[in-house]
Amino acid sequence: MRKLITTILTIIAVSACRPELSFLPESFHSPDAEISGDENAVSLVFSPKAGTASLSLESSRDWTASFVNNRARGWCSIPSESGGSGTFTLTIAVQENDTYDERVAVILLRSGNLLRSLVVTQKQRDALLLSPGRIELAAEGGDFTVDVITNIDFTLSIPADASWLHKVETKGLYPHKVAIAADPNTDLKPRQAVLTVTSSQGKEEVFVYQKGEAPALVISELEVDVPSLGSGFDVQITSNLDIETEILPATCDWVEEVKTKMISTNTYYFLAAPNETKEAREMSLVFRNEAFNLSDTLHVRQAFQPGFSVTTTRSQVKVPFLRKPGQNVRVFWGDGTVEPYAPDLVHTYAAPGVHTVVVEGDPVAPVRFSDWEDGMVIDLRRTMIKKEEK
Repeated sequence: MRKLITTILTIIAVSACRPELSFLPESFHSPDAEISGDENAVSLVFSPKAGTASLSLESSRDWTASFVNNRARGWCSIPSESGGSGTFTLTIAVQENDTYDERVAVILLRSGNLLRSLVVTQKQRDALLLSPGRIELAAEGGDFTVDVITNIDFTLSIPADASWLHKVETKGLYPHKVAIAADPNTDLKPRQAVLTVTSSQGKEEVFVYQKGEAPALVISELEVDVPSLGSGFDVQITSNLDIETEILPATCDWVEEVKTKMISTNTYYFLAAPNETKEAREMSLVFRNEAFNLSDTLHVRQAFQPGFSVTTTRSQVKVPFLRKPGQNVRVFWGDGTVEPYAPDLVHTYAAPGVHTVVVEGDPVAPVRFSDWEDGMVIDLRRTMIKKEEK
């Protein structure tokens, strides 16, 4: 029991020493200002009139507050510029702004190495009041609203070159809330636009920033087996980058990229030569983008085993019957699918065309071909097979 109490007291002591300084968003309150932010930073936007706003600050130890620009003390004030641990209510007060210039005060709160910020903005006389003045969007896009606080008519315009932003017609919303939708940004580069709110008192701007799509490079599979007789194989790549391919080791001469065969911009086609070495062999294909330091690697394996192949144009193929198949006989269907041999195994192809089925293992004979057709090609050069009669 004594050891348990000691452990609990140690945890409490460590937690008590952990520095913490944060605003409490649920405490934000003001009839005179628009307040937004989180536990690390708060933004307050006041009208030209004098006003106050309150919020709570929670600290685990002593803290201090300071104005970045001391001239702001002439129109902006807080009740205290220091305090100890606990929860405190800060009341930010601003005097009336009878000038035609917007003014900003930045107040920094420190506790040890922690730094929090209060940004107080007061609009100029007879100005529109927009909230927020800056909007940041993810690449996926989405909806957002611009709040316009004013008692005069206004219009909000989207620049012609920002076709990715659209006003959303809404019903039931407060008249001074303008809903806007942003399309997804499928480009790697971020983009921005400036929305302009115009009234008889002048213009106000809202800056909209949207992140670019994150760079990506993913290949469909990390390993592939090709038959001893050789075959072509596809590699599907999901990427929004320019991709370069590299064959490793550089001395590998049994796999080559077939650049003349264009399947799609995201599909790469390779051809593996027949294995005449009588030994298993391996190589790697590296797909990379140097600019973003991204890469993915496909490992290619090719065994050396006896086998035979059947080339057909059928869309559904039944595997030839093996009387005494070995335990590790495999069927390469020619579309990237590999299965262990089983009697009456049937494969259906997703697209019509010429398909070469390879059966490999030891032994693979004797064999019976029961589905003959005109144009079917059977290659028995890699195995001793006795053809049985139907």
